[in-house]
Amino acid sequence: MSHPTHHQAIERSADARTHWRDADYLAQREMLADLLDCRRFAGGRLLDVGCGNKPYLEILGPCVRSYIGVDPDAQHSQPDVVAQVLDLPFEAATFDTVLTTQVLEHVPQPDRMLQEISRVLKPGGHLILTAPQYWRLHEIPHDYYRFTRYGLGHLVTACGLTPLLIKEEGAAWALIGQAVCTTLQGRRGWQRLIPLVNLIFGWADRLWRDRGDALNHLIVARK
Repeated sequence: MSHPTHHQAIERSADARTHWRDADYLAQREMLADLLDCRRFAGGRLLDVGCGNKPYLEILGPCVRSYIGVDPDAQHSQPDVVAQVLDLPFEAATFDTVLTTQVLEHVPQPDRMLQEISRVLKPGGHLILTAPQYWRLHEIPHDYYRFTRYGLGHLVTACGLTPLLIKEEGAAWALIGQAVCTTLQGRRGWQRLIPLVNLIFGWADRLWRDRGDALNHLIVARK
């Protein structure tokens, strides 16, 4: 996952791994753990919507029969199909699993994107989705929304899917630490503090879990 600021070029990772020295460690660590757990919901034909460079292929690829990535950006991504996520070029009831990670905030009509996902999902198929509740501006100007667990639940239910799991990824202390790390990133000298911030705020988040704030949410839903 890559979250460039307005001073950065778009850089999309092809590697799902993270390290405590990385600037996005506090955001990535729980999302990766949750995606590993979500392998139990993945199967058959999987569509990765807004796939970028398909960093989660190594996690979910072994669980499915085929893994197809769709993305509108062929310059910075490696999709199998180049297409807009608001108008997926697939017939109805084509996929058993749809994965979309950190994409919904970049779509001006998130309800329409979820309706398209519902359309291409087979009955009984699963959606695995992550979206931020907090993140600084990135991929400007295409950065439109942030989502609470209740907003995600409403959007998913409204397009005919049944939520099975909604989980926060990173609570209040992780959010504070991540905000500090993204501020320090790219600032000469100060960025050396990032590993220390990750360790301190990651430890605090585990010890004093405050779910009133969240970095991110995972939702799994069934059609």
